[in-house]
Amino acid sequence: MDRNRMIGTWRLREFRFTDADGNSGSRQDAPTVGRIEYTAEGHMATATRRPDGSYFSYFGEFELHEDVVLHHVEFASDPRLDGTTTRRAVSFEGDRLVLTAAPPVLGGPGSRASLIWERMS
Repeated sequence: MDRNRMIGTWRLREFRFTDADGNSGSRQDAPTVGRIEYTAEGHMATATRRPDGSYFSYFGEFELHEDVVLHHVEFASDPRLDGTTTRRAVSFEGDRLVLTAAPPVLGGPGSRASLIWERMS
């Protein structure tokens, strides 16, 4: 994966959820609006909003290893995530960045959630 392809600011365009049985679906508390940014210096930040108006955000540093990005969370809106590392599979659908968590924050073992991002800059 070319690290430079990820650098920039991205707007959330779509959320996809698949349960452990492979069934597509969505969650009521899934994010509907958001941004993520990756800098050439290795910093990242993201914020998303759910339909109920609540926000989730964090920032820190990132590392790209092949098709996996590690987000080293320095500070998060949920303090339990401070100092942790998240792991996301990275792919592209055309010009859109796809970050997939398995298992995701939403859902249990065997489920997958993907956030699809469109480049802003």
